This record gives sequence, C-alpha cells and structure tokens, in this order.
Amino acid sequence: MGMEHVTPTAFWSATTITASAIGAAMWLTVSHAGEPKHAEAAYESDVTAIEVKLEGVASDVEHNADILGEVKDDIRDLRVEQSTATREILEAIRKE
Repeated sequence: MGMEHVTPTAFWSATTITASAIGAAMWLTVSHAGEPKHAEAAYESDVTAIEVKLEGVASDVEHNADILGEVKDDIRDLRVEQSTATREILEAIRKE
C-alpha cells in the first residue's frame, strides 16, 4: 500500500494526532520542569532558599568568630590592667 492510497483526510488526521502527541509531551515536560524529579527530591526554589540561608549562617558564624576574638583580646587586656591595679593597691597597703 503506497501513498497514492492514503486519502487527504487520513493524512491530515494522522498528522494532527502526531502533532498533538508531540505538543502534549512538550507541554508536560515544560509544565513540570520545576517539580522534583522523584518523591525524595526537593524543589529547586527550596534548595536555593536553603543555600541563601546557609550562606547567611556561614557569614554570621564568621562575623561572630571575629567578635569573639576581639572579646578575648579585650578580656586579656582587662586581666593585665586588673593585675597591675591589684599590685599597685597591695604595694600602697604595704607602704602604710
């Protein structure tokens, strides 16, 4: 059976059905592109939000570590000052 036996109606019907099937497959692919690929997967928007929050936490941790270093230095300086002041007070008491 060759192309000469296919009626124009049958040809256009088959072409329309094929085009509809291809269009439906493409529509499903595009419309579900943002969804997880399987049940255990996360949405891409959730992953992005978590990444942004994690970067914020990492930045906060680094900032807090810097502040902690400064506080340690301040405490060390206070200990030196306190030790000096205590020594001076004790020397003043002994002289009296």
